[in-house]
Amino acid sequence: MKPLANTVATGSATNVYKATAVYIANDGTARTLTLANTAIDTGNGQNGNYAGGSITIHIPANAGLVIRKRPNDTVQCNAATYGTKVAENGA
Repeated sequence: MKPLANTVATGSATNVYKATAVYIANDGTARTLTLANTAIDTGNGQNGNYAGGSITIHIPANAGLVIRKRPNDTVQCNAATYGTKVAENGA
């Protein structure tokens, strides 16, 4: 996995440096992460062509995962859960 930017805490909603692939690292407590499309519809598909929406992802304790998202989508979880912009191909 190749990091492309600094790590950020996800206690506040963040687009993680407009990443399209984000490595999420969790601490010793299971958590629920929210991935939200809060950007304005541009009509060209960049922001999903819908007014807004969100999904939740359960993250087990001490787990890490990579999520794919649009650049303006935001990630929010807990200050003890971190997001890092990574290369999409894992190289």
